[in-house]
Amino acid sequence: DFLKLCHGETTDCETDDWMAGYVKKYCRGEEGIPAVISSFDSDFFQLISDRVTILRYRGENSVLCDRIYLQDKFGIVPERYADFKSLTGDTADNIKGADKVGPKTAAQLVNEFGSLEEILARAEEIKKPSVRESVLHDAERLRKNYRLIKLDGVEKLPFGLEELKWKDSGITTTEVLKGIGLK
Repeated sequence: DFLKLCHGETTDCETDDWMAGYVKKYCRGEEGIPAVISSFDSDFFQLISDRVTILRYRGENSVLCDRIYLQDKFGIVPERYADFKSLTGDTADNIKGADKVGPKTAAQLVNEFGSLEEILARAEEIKKPSVRESVLHDAERLRKNYRLIKLDGVEKLPFGLEELKWKDSGITTTEVLKGIGLK
């Protein structure tokens, strides 16, 4: 509390749902404000836009992830990240993707067909038989994956924008470290 930062806890949703809500409410449209989300949670990649980037802090090896980063790394646009991740799965979240579908195949499917629902609707058009069979066989799991991964930003937000603005209290790094018992 000595830093006077807003913080909240909930059992109604996950933190990334709140983050998505803030992005949807404050970072979209002509009046949207820029935001940097500092996280290693790759689900936030779906929030990347012209105003939203993801900081993956690793000291000197830190990366600021934007549209170009996502295109270079996965070959997709941020708007299709949830579709992509539904196909590949996410071991960090214990989500199993479609058998025979890795990142390259998922990117190819997303770029060719679009959304996961469009991929499933047109699965008979998938050229590689093993991938086609896997997508058809795992369709319900892939839909469930999408519901788990997709950040809609519809949860009630705990703070308004004014409450979140940084107010420099003049506290020093040494005082912060003492306050958390590290000095």
